[in-house]
Amino acid sequence: MNKNKKMISYGDRIFARVTKNGRTILDFMTEQVSTMSELLVKLREAMKDLKGLVMIHIRNYHQGWGEQRPLMLHGI
Repeated sequence: MNKNKKMISYGDRIFARVTKNGRTILDFMTEQVSTMSELLVKLREAMKDLKGLVMIHIRNYHQGWGEQRPLMLHGI
């Protein structure tokens, strides 16, 4: 198993903070996703009117890892 792979299991408490230009746009928490793709869908839904480049800071409380990644939003 690749130890660098960030895993999400359904029921894990996932915290996400989205920032744009250093300002927090969204603080988000869920326990109802099982993949990173599902998490990104939920985050995009929560920011459907926002456009531009944002930074997502993700923390998996139950598995003890965190990461950050850029995301381009296109709005509706």
